Amino acid sequence: MNEQHPPEDFRSQVQRLVAEGKLTPDEAAGLLEGEGPEAGLSADQRAEGMTLMPTLSTDEFSDCPPDLDLHVTGYGLTVLQDARLFAPQLSANRDGEVTLQATAHGWVVRRVARSGHHGLNLKAILSLPFVPRNVHAQVEGGSLTLPDLDGEMQAEVNGGHVRMGRAASLNAEVNGGNLTATELGGPTHLNVNGGNLTLEGAHSLNASINGGNLRWAGLLTGGDHRLEVNAGNATLYLKEGSNVHLRAEVTVGAFKTDFPTRKSGGFLNTQHEGQLGSGDAQLSCRVSAGQVKVLSGSGVTS
Repeated sequence: MNEQHPPEDFRSQVQRLVAEGKLTPDEAAGLLEGEGPEAGLSADQRAEGMTLMPTLSTDEFSDCPPDLDLHVTGYGLTVLQDARLFAPQLSANRDGEVTLQATAHGWVVRRVARSGHHGLNLKAILSLPFVPRNVHAQVEGGSLTLPDLDGEMQAEVNGGHVRMGRAASLNAEVNGGNLTATELGGPTHLNVNGGNLTLEGAHSLNASINGGNLRWAGLLTGGDHRLEVNAGNATLYLKEGSNVHLRAEVTVGAFKTDFPTRKSGGFLNTQHEGQLGSGDAQLSCRVSAGQVKVLSGSGVTS
């Protein structure tokens, strides 16, 4: 097991993680926003944000699976890997408001209390000695930043911001707020009911948009894929190498591509059909009072 180090205050931990390359300067600035004398806290109160360690023996830690259950309600949580540790640890800029618990189903983080502090937003860091496997996240205001995952991401976003790296698959429901994800190797099941979902580097598409916005970029080379838009907006970027046969049915909406398609139907109801490459992947779109763009470009960020 790795050597343990004395507990740090929150600011010192953030500064160390920047020096070790585990946090960017911008991420650190967000975590430390409002810190310092102007935050209205005494030195003793600021010192309370110490590292919290689960009271587990090595054997007990080994029995807890590398899965996360994260409940983010009105605070900021950053999850990262830290090779200095032998067990997960949670630290925050205010003491006693978020907890870390080991269970038979994985590690649970949740907010347990709200203090009367004003002018200092609650920020927490969950440091892991392992790559997280499956993650369930419920975000209701606040922000969540995740590293690359080995397994599935399940996200419920009801306001707030979620940013994540790679994952094997994504099952997401966005009801207001924002979710940004990259490099998904497996299935994606997306529901957007208001809010914004941005996905880069996907290999499948299964999405329903009922108000809100989807920006999706990926490579489709086989299989069946679907998009349904009801009073929302979706932009799809089919990356170079995609082989897609596209069919779209539009009712009182807008549908555009940057490659040739055949259009049929009347003024209110139209059908569109086109193909990129060999057409091995089947993409079906249904649009009702919404807007869809399908582009053969390099991705969301280009």
